[in-house]
Amino acid sequence: MNIFENFRTALKSLWNNRLRSFLTLLGIVIGVYAVVTLLAAAQGVQNQIGGFVEDFGPRTIIVMPGESDSSGTPNFAAQAAPSTLLVDDIDYLKTHTELIDSTVDYAVFIGGLATHGDKKLTGMPVGITPGAEELFGINIVTGRNFEQSDLDLKNRVVVLSESAADKLAVKVGETMSIGVDHFEVIGLFKVGQSLSISSAQGEMFLIPAPVANEINKSPQVNRIVVHSKTVEDIDKAITEVKDALTAKHGTMDFTVMKPSDILKTVDQIINVLKYMVIGITSISLLVGGIGIMNIMLVTVAERTREIGIRKAVGATEGAILTQFLIESILLTVIGALIGIGLAALTSYLAAKFSPLEPAITSSTIMMAVGMGVVAGVVFGLLPALRAARKNPVEALKYE
Repeated sequence: MNIFENFRTALKSLWNNRLRSFLTLLGIVIGVYAVVTLLAAAQGVQNQIGGFVEDFGPRTIIVMPGESDSSGTPNFAAQAAPSTLLVDDIDYLKTHTELIDSTVDYAVFIGGLATHGDKKLTGMPVGITPGAEELFGINIVTGRNFEQSDLDLKNRVVVLSESAADKLAVKVGETMSIGVDHFEVIGLFKVGQSLSISSAQGEMFLIPAPVANEINKSPQVNRIVVHSKTVEDIDKAITEVKDALTAKHGTMDFTVMKPSDILKTVDQIINVLKYMVIGITSISLLVGGIGIMNIMLVTVAERTREIGIRKAVGATEGAILTQFLIESILLTVIGALIGIGLAALTSYLAAKFSPLEPAITSSTIMMAVGMGVVAGVVFGLLPALRAARKNPVEALKYE
């Protein structure tokens, strides 16, 4: 019996017991569906962040509060503590560096519930200078953005996301409140890649940075954005910024990063999550594989007489082994393909109705199909060996 005949026989056997086959492969379907869906979500987040980081441009340098570890990973816990960066660090960088542009921007995080009439919204109020808007990837669609005069005069104006404006039912030209402070809405922006991965960040309110410092009653800033004069000098510029701020602070209580460093850190985190996902969902595949082994053992028992007849007319142990292994592999691969199909549907719906943009890669599909083949071989080998080693005389007597 050639390989194609084995496949035909396997398909016929599965179809003759289609309900049992379907119930058997459910474990594989669920396992592969979970693996592919979660990996697609992780890949989507990775792609979105990668796209956002690319939008920064190759000359952008970001300074964050808190010292990084020896690998260069930022101390994210430090973000919750009082910032180590101050407004006068801006002027210091302008006068003590030579490789960065003269324009230095910054962002200040503030708290406060946003209200308009009877509408309330917990969002993310941030004070920025005009150049710091690249941190948030905003694109003004209605009204205007900040001007230098808004910063100089400390005008109480706000630019907010379309999502936040809808929930607060506020329009350009109207007045809203953040905490106890009142602001005139001067513009609405569309959420960029940096914000689309988080609904909380998408509901953002941007105000002039000096006003944010005034509200906080503090000169602290949370992000400083500078640009090297040339792409080639960015690493030297980073060293220059580090040296200047260390000299001013007396210690390196901050982190200086370029966009590629941020992307590297994100990739490391997401890759760890991917391995965790594969490890956890493999339990479902193990359970499904045991179910397949069980049903294949039952199938071998039911087809004992058929095995005896085939051996009596000259079938070798290898031919019997191959037939049952193919049947097991076919069962698991069909389950894997169904799981991939369901994951693709889920990813499509998630991209259509949520901020996430899951991405199923060819490597993920190959891995899922490979897992199906491996499960078929591993869990089908014992039943196939039992079938191949049956004594033809005793098998023919089996009722």
